[in-house]
Amino acid sequence: MMTEFLPDDVNHHEMKELTQEQEEQYNEILMNIQRDINILGEISSDRLTKRRALEKIKRETIGNKKKLSVEILQKVFFNISNALVKCLGDSVEKCREISTQIITEFVGTIDPVPFISYLMPVFVNRYSQPEVIEPSEEIRLATVELILNLSNISKREITPFVEDIVRIIDRTLQDPYPEVKKVSCKIIISLVENAERQVSSFGEKITKSLVPTLQHKHSSVRIIALEALKYAVIADASGLNDIINTLRNLTLDKTGSVREALYKTVSEWLLKLRDRYSYGDKLLPLLFAGFVDEVPKYQDLCRSYMDEIGALYEYDWESRLKDQLDYTPNDNNSNRPRIGSRHVVRDNIMKILDKLLEDIQDWNAERRNKSSQIFVTIFDFVEEHITGYTSNIIPIFCKVCTTDEASLLQSIGKSAELMGHYVEPKVWLDVITPQIKRSAGGAVQSRIGCLKVLGSLIRGSDQEKLAPSIKNISSIINENELIHNENIFLLLEVSIVVQEIIKKLLKSNVKGTNNEIEESVGFIYFYILVQLKSSENNINIPGVKEMQLSIDESLKLLTEKHEFESISQLYNYYFDTLMNELTKTIDIWNSYSVEPKVYYNLLENSGELIGQRLDIIISNFIKLFNVERDFETRIRMFSLLYKLLTTEPLSLNSTHQLPLYSKKIIIDIFIANGIWRAGKKASVIRSKDMECFLAFLSLQDKQVENDKRIIESQCIENIMEKELLPVLISCLEDDDVNTRENVLKIFNKLFHKDYCKAYSAEIFKKIYPELLKRMDDASDIIRDQTSKTFQYIFECISYWQDYIQNAEIDSGEAYVEKSLDDVHYQTIIKGLAIHLDDSNNLIQNSVCDTFKHLALISHISTTPLSKIPLKTMIIEYLSSVRSKHRNSYFIDSIIQYIQNLK
Repeated sequence: MMTEFLPDDVNHHEMKELTQEQEEQYNEILMNIQRDINILGEISSDRLTKRRALEKIKRETIGNKKKLSVEILQKVFFNISNALVKCLGDSVEKCREISTQIITEFVGTIDPVPFISYLMPVFVNRYSQPEVIEPSEEIRLATVELILNLSNISKREITPFVEDIVRIIDRTLQDPYPEVKKVSCKIIISLVENAERQVSSFGEKITKSLVPTLQHKHSSVRIIALEALKYAVIADASGLNDIINTLRNLTLDKTGSVREALYKTVSEWLLKLRDRYSYGDKLLPLLFAGFVDEVPKYQDLCRSYMDEIGALYEYDWESRLKDQLDYTPNDNNSNRPRIGSRHVVRDNIMKILDKLLEDIQDWNAERRNKSSQIFVTIFDFVEEHITGYTSNIIPIFCKVCTTDEASLLQSIGKSAELMGHYVEPKVWLDVITPQIKRSAGGAVQSRIGCLKVLGSLIRGSDQEKLAPSIKNISSIINENELIHNENIFLLLEVSIVVQEIIKKLLKSNVKGTNNEIEESVGFIYFYILVQLKSSENNINIPGVKEMQLSIDESLKLLTEKHEFESISQLYNYYFDTLMNELTKTIDIWNSYSVEPKVYYNLLENSGELIGQRLDIIISNFIKLFNVERDFETRIRMFSLLYKLLTTEPLSLNSTHQLPLYSKKIIIDIFIANGIWRAGKKASVIRSKDMECFLAFLSLQDKQVENDKRIIESQCIENIMEKELLPVLISCLEDDDVNTRENVLKIFNKLFHKDYCKAYSAEIFKKIYPELLKRMDDASDIIRDQTSKTFQYIFECISYWQDYIQNAEIDSGEAYVEKSLDDVHYQTIIKGLAIHLDDSNNLIQNSVCDTFKHLALISHISTTPLSKIPLKTMIIEYLSSVRSKHRNSYFIDSIIQYIQNLK
C-alpha cells in the first residue's frame, strides 16, 4: 500500500519567486495538465488513460519544446510530484516506466533536494523488501540510476537518507540483473564520497552485501564491486575480516583486470586506512599475490605500491627508523626492498606465515600454488628475521613436498633455498634432522618430502657457513633405510641431496691425511655415491635414468674437488680404503647385501689398478664363488668377472701378474662351480661358469705373440685328467644349450698345440665318444659346433703324437700309448659318416668339412696317425656306404678331395 504524501511536506523549502511572464507560463502549463493530474489520482482510471496522461505531462513539462526555465519546472514538479510518485507503484508497467523517466529527467534539471524526502519512502517501500516487487529489469535499473543521480546531485544533502539508501542497495546488490548490481556499487561510492561519516555506521553491512557481487560471473561486475568495496572499507573497516577469504579467492581470478583492481584496492587501503597497520597481516599477502602474478605489468604495479607503502611507513615511524635510515639508506639501484617495506612486513610476519602455511596445505590446487609462490616473495622482505619461524616452516614444507605437483614443488624448493640462504645451517639442521629420522620406517613419500627440502636448504646455504655441518649431514644421509632403499624416487632424492652437498664442499676440506682417509669428507660421500650407483640400473624404470645422471654428475664434481683429471683416479684414490671397508663383512654377504653391488661397481671403475691388487681381488673372488654362497651373489660375481675378462684393455693383467693366479682361478672358481648339482639355479650357475671359463681361455687370443701366456701349459697338464676333464664331460650333458655350446668351445681352446702335453691316449678315448654323442644332440647348433670340435681334436692328436713320439719316456714308468688304435679312428669315421646323410644341409656341410680337414691333417702330419692310412680308411668306409645314402654328393666330394691330395 502506497503512503500518501502531501505537497505541504515540502513547503518549508524555499522556492524562487517567478516573474510575471514565468507565472503566466506556469499557470498555462498547470491548466493544460490539471485534468491529467486528476486522472492519475483517480483509482478508477484505466491503464490507457493513465499512460496518455503521463505522456502528456511529460510532453508539456520536461519535454516542452519551449524549453521551460528551471524555476518553472521546479514549481511544476512541486504540483505533479504527488501524482508521479503514486504512479511508481502502479500495476501497469508502462506507467511505472514513464513516471520513473519523468522524475529522473526532472531530478537532472531542478534542485531535487526538497523532494528526496518525498521520493525516498516510495523507493524504500518497493526496493528494500526481501522479495523483488518490481518485475521489470529496466525499471529497477532506472530506479537505482535515479537514486545514484540524487546522491551525486545532492552531495552532502543526501546525509539524512543514507540509512534508507543502504537498505535499498542491500537488496539491489542481490538483483539478478548485472547492470543493477553495477549501479548499486556506484551508489555506494557516491555515498562514501558525499557522506562518509554517516556511511561508516553501516560499513560492515555494506561490506557483507558486496560479497556475492565480488563472486559474480561477469568480470565487469566484480571490478566495480571491488571499487565500491574500497570506498566502503575506507569508511568503515570493521567488516574487512569477514570478506578477506573472498578477496583471497580473487587473487586467483582468471581475468587480469579483476586482479589489477584488487591490487589497487588493497594498496589504497594500506595507504589510506586510519588503522592500516593493524590489517597488514591480512592485506599484505593480497598485495604479494601481485608480485607473482602471471602478467609482468601487474608485478611491477604491486612493487611500486609496496614501495609507496614502505615510504609511508618510514614517514609514520620516522623516529623508530631514524638510525637505520641514516646509516643504511635506501638504494634505488638495488633490488632489495626499501627499509619501510621490510619493516611493515616484519611487523606482521608471524600472522602472515601462519596463514600461508595453512594455505599451502589447502585442498584447492590453485590456492596451494599461489600461496607457495607468495612464500617466495616474503623472504626478500623478512631476510634473516625468518630464523625464529624455522621450526614452524620446515615441518610443513616437508609435509607439502610429498606431493607430485611440479609448480608447488618448485615454489617450495625456492622458498627452502632462500631459507637456507638467510638462516644459519645449524638452525635449520636441528629442525630437519628430527623430521628425517621421524619419517624413517614410515611412508616413503614422507622421507622423499624431507629430502627435497633438505636439498633445497643446502642449495641456498653459504659454502663457508655450511662446511662445519657437512659431516652431520652425512650421518643423516648415510642411513641404510635411505641409501639401501628399494624405492627409486627416494634414492633419486638422496642422490640430489648428495650432489648439492658436493657442490658446497671446500677443496681444502675434501681429502684427509693418509691415516684419516676413512674419516675424510671426500671418502664418506664417495662411499655414499658408490652405494647409490650400485642400486637399480634398469633405465626403463621411472626415475633410474635421472638418478644415474645425478650420481655421474656428482662423481664428476667430487673428482674436480679432489683436483683429479678423471673419475677413475677418484676410484683409485679410495680403492684400498673402500676395499678394506667391504672385506670386513665379506663372509656374511648375501643376496640382500649392498656390498656385492658396491664391490662390482668398484672393480668395474678402477681400471688398471685392479692388476696391482690381484692378490686381494682373487682372494675375494674365491670366497664369493664358494659353492656354499647364495645364488644371487655368485651370479652377480660371474657377471663382474665376465665383464673384467672381456673389457679391453685387460685391467686384470695390467701388471702381467694374472698367470700366477690362473691355476687357482680355474680350480677354485671354474671347476668348483662347474660340478653338476641338482636344480635350476645350479644349471644357471654352470652356464655362467662355462661362459666365464671360455672368456678366460680366450684371453690368449688377444695376447701379442711374444707375451707370456696367461694360462701356462703346465697348469693345464696338472689339472686336465683328474679335475678339469670330468667337469667338462659332465657339462656336455647339461640341459642348457648355452652350457653345452660353451663347453665345446672350451675344448676347442684346450686342443691348442701349446696344451697337447696335457693329453694322453686315455684322455682322447674319453673325449671323442662324448663328442660323438653330441652329434645326435637335439640342437643343431650343438651338432654343428661338435663337428667343428672334431677338427680341433684331430689337430691336437696330431700335435700330441708328434710330441709323444719324440719324448723321452722314463723306463721305470708304466707303458705309455704313443698313438690311438685304428679302431678308434674307424669308430669316429663311422659316427661322423652317418651325418653326411643328415636332413639338415648345415650339418651335412659341416661334417663334410670335418672329413676333409681330417684327411688334410693325416696328409700333412709328419707322424702317421694310424697303421692304416687315415685317408684310406675314410675312402674305403665312405665307398662302402655310398649306396645307402640318399644323396652321394658329399661322399663323392670328400673322396674327390682326398684323391686330389695324393
